[in-house]
Amino acid sequence: MLQLPIDLLRQGLKLSHLRLAAALGEGVGISVAANKLGITQPAASRLASELERLCGTNIYTRTGRGIELTEAGRNFAHRSARVLREIGDAGREINEIGQGLSGQVTFGSVTGPSIDYAIPSIRRLRLSYPNISIGIEVAASDVLISLLQEGRLDFALCRIPPNVDASRFRQIPKLEEPISFVARKGHPLAKPDFVASTDALLLYDWIIPKPGTILRTTVERALRHKNKDLPQRTLTTSSYLFTLALVRQTNGIAPIASSVARSFASDVGNQSDIVILTTEFSVSVEPYALVMSADTELTPAAETVLGEINRTFENEQKSVA
Repeated sequence: MLQLPIDLLRQGLKLSHLRLAAALGEGVGISVAANKLGITQPAASRLASELERLCGTNIYTRTGRGIELTEAGRNFAHRSARVLREIGDAGREINEIGQGLSGQVTFGSVTGPSIDYAIPSIRRLRLSYPNISIGIEVAASDVLISLLQEGRLDFALCRIPPNVDASRFRQIPKLEEPISFVARKGHPLAKPDFVASTDALLLYDWIIPKPGTILRTTVERALRHKNKDLPQRTLTTSSYLFTLALVRQTNGIAPIASSVARSFASDVGNQSDIVILTTEFSVSVEPYALVMSADTELTPAAETVLGEINRTFENEQKSVA
């Protein structure tokens, strides 16, 4: 007749039984095992008897040198030690999560701050908090705000669009985002010691984001202050990669975040085919902020990541001062 497996927990198995079995599995006798557990030898003997009753078989035999585990006893001792390690690991994980030392954090950033602040912060976090798993979504502010509202981001480095209720968010204001114009190496406006006027910029095709985006709105506003309009020949795209590919292969120029421009214009060995134009046309996008949902508390791990990004901002401000 098939015998059903023993349900040890229902039979009354306790952690003290597991601890005793794990100790005995180290090849020590009852008295030494009792000392390791901080109990008396009679108490350890009683636990061993209870364990044999629960298992329905002998887990050890007595020999002239003390006791020796049976095959069933050795297997049970091995599994007991593994269970105790798992419980210990669970306790450490709970403690680390509570202290912000581990966990999953996903945040968003517009492109400029992701290069200037998110990347240096992540680099330090990987060294100091290797058990925090980090995801970053790089996108436009309207996309990031939607992701925040859906609960898919812990926080974001972005701006709250004018059509969104700002009271639904908490903000830590940061910096304006300067804009630079980039062109291919050898472009007619990329001559040494040459400062391109606004009129000179307008002679060329512009590669620029779609209408309504913050960068385009800012550039258009700055041009209006000079009684100018965008050039008639513009190519609209939201892709940085496509923008840079066009800049490399044409005489078109593109306004992009200065941090992004510096990144692509400073390749190893100064061999980049992208250059930053020196111009009289100064543009900065309105300040961005660290944005969080007003009704959501950050996890300890998210607080840790947010704190590191804040320290990056502070260090940058000190170096500028």
